Amino acid sequence: MAINIHYQDDTGDHERDYEQWRGLLLNVSNASKPALRLRTAAGKRMRLDAGDLPLLWAEIDEGYSGVSVYRNLPQHQEWLPAISSAEVQHIASAASGSQQRLWLKHFAKALRNVDISCLSDGLWSLEYCDGSQVYHPHWRGKYRLRDWHLGGGEEDVQLLHAPVVYLDWCMSGNGQVLNVFAAQHKDSGRVKWWRKLARAGQLPPILVWYIHGLNAYLILDGHDRLQASLLEGVRPGFAVLTSFYEVAVQGDPRREQAILRQVNLVAERIAQGIHINPDSFAGMQKLLAQAFDHRPMRRFITRSTANLQPQVWQDEVSAFMHGKGKPEAFYVEGL
Repeated sequence: MAINIHYQDDTGDHERDYEQWRGLLLNVSNASKPALRLRTAAGKRMRLDAGDLPLLWAEIDEGYSGVSVYRNLPQHQEWLPAISSAEVQHIASAASGSQQRLWLKHFAKALRNVDISCLSDGLWSLEYCDGSQVYHPHWRGKYRLRDWHLGGGEEDVQLLHAPVVYLDWCMSGNGQVLNVFAAQHKDSGRVKWWRKLARAGQLPPILVWYIHGLNAYLILDGHDRLQASLLEGVRPGFAVLTSFYEVAVQGDPRREQAILRQVNLVAERIAQGIHINPDSFAGMQKLLAQAFDHRPMRRFITRSTANLQPQVWQDEVSAFMHGKGKPEAFYVEGL
């Protein structure tokens, strides 16, 4: 049964300016239990499953300074319908200002009919970000940089293949994008096709899911596109999927009226021909809008189930490390 996804343009919440297009706001209903689900064990340990297949295990440091991620990296699976050449050309022929919106709508529609999905009932945001600004919900809706040093370098390739990764949270988090499937050969047909589109500036964005417990982004669709962008040295775009709930905002009538009086006073002076600094007046108008902004605030979350026994997690990770020859963790520096 298809998931109901009602989507509309998203102009943000109480903590963001009005009339700035952010992406799409998704209202999800009729979602069955997600096949792509996060399970936790004793708070700091987690496992991500796709159906019966464990994709990764993770453990947060005692001091919350980072997280170790153990990736199974199974062979590539297509969770979303493959993007066709006709779809790429159709969106590429649209005005440059509308292409981001069209790709987000493409993903919103595609997510309605997939067997492996992370979607559950509730509110989700789907935002477009370029390769230098990956959306970081923990930072009050601001963008945090995950600077992409692209170009097929040795470290880029190592990260694609590393079964164990350590994400250093440092002082400002990490924001790394991680593949959950094994990288295909660079000369495979699909990768070569995406490389051609990357050179032409027509590479579709990579769909990623923000996981708060990792402070990182997992690829839902676009593993080959990421590899193509690395090989071509082209910054990819990202469609960032994040779940959230809303918190009501209570207005302060006294503050609102005080600001309104000041704005009216400035307006009277302008009517009298008294010069007012335009920047000061613009700032006053912005303050007025914020004072009467009663849109709810968003609190971003990653839903999980606390039904994984700690000993089971430990046994699985021990078996994983033994099977991989106890590899050292690939270190990813924090922001």
